[in-house]
Amino acid sequence: MGRITAGLLAAVFLLSACHRPYYIQEHHDQFYSVKNDKADSGFVNMLAPYKKSMDAQMQVVIGHADTTLYKAQPESTLGDFLADAQLTMAQKIDKEVIAAVANYGGIRVPYISAGEITLGKMYEMMPFDNMLVIAEVPGDVMKHFCDHIARAKGWPVSGIRFDIVGTEARNIYIDGSPLDVHKTYKIAVNDYMANGGDNCDFLVPLKKATTNIFIRDALIAYVKKREEQHQPLHPKIENRLQYGN
Repeated sequence: MGRITAGLLAAVFLLSACHRPYYIQEHHDQFYSVKNDKADSGFVNMLAPYKKSMDAQMQVVIGHADTTLYKAQPESTLGDFLADAQLTMAQKIDKEVIAAVANYGGIRVPYISAGEITLGKMYEMMPFDNMLVIAEVPGDVMKHFCDHIARAKGWPVSGIRFDIVGTEARNIYIDGSPLDVHKTYKIAVNDYMANGGDNCDFLVPLKKATTNIFIRDALIAYVKKREEQHQPLHPKIENRLQYGN
């Protein structure tokens, strides 16, 4: 097949897999000889309507940003947007959720330009079908979690503030109050982290509830809501995470 055909197959998969998570359980490599890179015209024609439909959907404008959002560490405007959207959606499900954490590597674009935000841009930013999870995190585990974020040089957070000193998190505040190791906090994370991804094995044994909401859909809902309120995205660096002495 060629590059065109492979791209069209991806388009069909995206349309048919909407709102259904798929996970690779087993993989075997197979290699084939390719004599030419010409696309199968019949196959391309068959897929053309699906590609056209997908392209139209991905170009739909769902909101605006009045500044360019960047991905960076320890804090960034793109990361703040992600964490805030995650927290906003989680609080619609459970009002006791007071903070959110996202892994830095989960953001798959370096920036979102000022101007129109399309549905396709949200798929680029968050192409994985990660689900929103609400975890109940004891205070001592929360301290370990923050240290883990500090060692990783900063991840997107909302409702959390601390200083990064070397590889340790200090002066930790959760929902505006100092961290209490005797308290349990409800935190919004993604299912990849909740299941131990990105070295978050300390989250695995915790009590948690997996929602039926994709993180990507939380982003889309957040952007659409602001657009309805005539509020373009304009996150600012708030020193949620910063390097200390």
